[in-house]
Amino acid sequence: MTDRHVLPGQHWYEGVLFFGYSPPDILDAVKHFEVRDDDVFIVTYPKAGTTWMQEIVWLILSDGDFERASKQQVYFRSPFLEFKDDILNEVGLDLANPMPSPRVIKTHLPVKLAPTQLCQKECKVVVMFRNPKDLCVSYYHFYRSSSSFGNFKGTWTEFVDMFKDGHDIYAVKLDLKRIYWRIVDNLQILIALSKTLEPEYQLQNQKPTSWSGRVSMTRTRKSRITSRRSVGRSCCNRINRVNSQNVYS
Repeated sequence: MTDRHVLPGQHWYEGVLFFGYSPPDILDAVKHFEVRDDDVFIVTYPKAGTTWMQEIVWLILSDGDFERASKQQVYFRSPFLEFKDDILNEVGLDLANPMPSPRVIKTHLPVKLAPTQLCQKECKVVVMFRNPKDLCVSYYHFYRSSSSFGNFKGTWTEFVDMFKDGHDIYAVKLDLKRIYWRIVDNLQILIALSKTLEPEYQLQNQKPTSWSGRVSMTRTRKSRITSRRSVGRSCCNRINRVNSQNVYS
């Protein structure tokens, strides 16, 4: 492809490609974000199962408050730290700062751009991964469906070239695991794979609840939280409908 697609507000920040919803002043401020010891960070590459994991972790920490989850969009309960959308009044830092503990905070940032205190506090980090081939397909369709990316009309082949060459947003995907693994001794990190979010797996695997300290949660509530119906379909479909209306989250 001779001419690369240009994103709205496209800019490079310390070697990473961003668009206008993550302006330099926000990225500067993120580094000074006040991290709390009981924060839980959801760290992913886009389209890796982020929203699903946000909902699961938030519901676990809120003791299964499905009523609130059904009434309030996930990005108001689990803010996207480096995101700024004045139209939707979604400014991650402004949402996260006054939020009561424990906070569930989403970010796609590599360690070098994450809050400095991330490695200094006793917070917990969920690092989420998805098969790169599946991720690329999902990201391609997201690029084409959301006007946030500037009405991308490229072909699949053109997008794959962008993906491989690091010309998509947050193009550090292949280094994400290696980078966070380096600091595993300094943080309480849970490595999660999108395929293991299947309900049958979660009912047998107590990691998310025991790791979060919610070991006393009933089997029924765990089943409801991890069910594809309540989390995967309902919550993720709801936010994807909003995403198609000019928001990236």
